[in-house]
Amino acid sequence: MWIYELFYKKGNKIVSLNIGNYITPLTLAIWISDDGCFCPSTGGRGGVRISCNSFRLEEVEYLTNILRTKFDLDCTIQKIYLKDKYSIYIKKKKYSITRLENFILPYLHISMHYKLGVLNK
Repeated sequence: MWIYELFYKKGNKIVSLNIGNYITPLTLAIWISDDGCFCPSTGGRGGVRISCNSFRLEEVEYLTNILRTKFDLDCTIQKIYLKDKYSIYIKKKKYSITRLENFILPYLHISMHYKLGVLNK
């Protein structure tokens, strides 16, 4: 029950102030498996977008900061077409996608590799 209380307040999903303690390569792999998608780009590798539709902008900023500081990922916040909804975009530049792969591929089920743009043959 404590984990529910950590991430839900009055039935609404929230970002707990100590969520950084729980974001590991494993939890990042699960998060991307659930809410992530690969965004191809012309001229090379693309980036990865993580949907954060349930969270306020301040919470998305907090999550983005955790990804920057804990994993050294180059990421931005992008406003999506829905009112007051955002996503986190992990850029292909500065080797962020390579770093992300190194962190989460050991935990990512092979059926989810496409979320990083990795095609298995």
